[in-house]
Amino acid sequence: MRFTAVISATTLLFAASAQAGPSSNSNIACPVGLVSGLDLDTEFGPGTAALTKCLEKRTHVKLVFQINQAPPYALGNIANVIDDYEITHGMKAGRDYEIAAIVHSAGGTTVVKNDVLLAHGKPGNPGEAQVRALIERGVKFYFCQNTTRAYLKNGTLTPGNATAEIIEGVEYTTAGLSSLGDFQSSGWTYVQP
Repeated sequence: MRFTAVISATTLLFAASAQAGPSSNSNIACPVGLVSGLDLDTEFGPGTAALTKCLEKRTHVKLVFQINQAPPYALGNIANVIDDYEITHGMKAGRDYEIAAIVHSAGGTTVVKNDVLLAHGKPGNPGEAQVRALIERGVKFYFCQNTTRAYLKNGTLTPGNATAEIIEGVEYTTAGLSSLGDFQSSGWTYVQP
């Protein structure tokens, strides 16, 4: 009798949670805004809001992005994350989340000023305005000094003047990859876009 009661109670709990539908398994309502200005059901079709999982963690979020490719499509990804945090979930930079970007290897030109690259006979930096805008939105960019040394040797940057040739607001890290490990061991979530 006791065994049957436990099975029946478990069955009832399972059935109740199944009836609640897919949105009940930890779906927290998106509290603020809509990226397009339309509600989700209007934008994507009826029932979309009930199928949409919004963020559960909305405070103390720390993301570190790796930018190691050119062109840096990661810049658009970072902007999308910020829009999701701020528009959809009502989060604020510095209060609820932090974003850092470690820039190294082929991605290094992302933080070199466009006019500097062109003056050195290199392809320009089409992402300079995006980097500046992301810095204004609170993203911290860290440029790998190993990559900087390589750029000094290959003529991308001018010896003794590299800091003046990178975008204002960009900081350095001694080594991009070890920095990624350091961020992760300090509680940051790693993102490779």
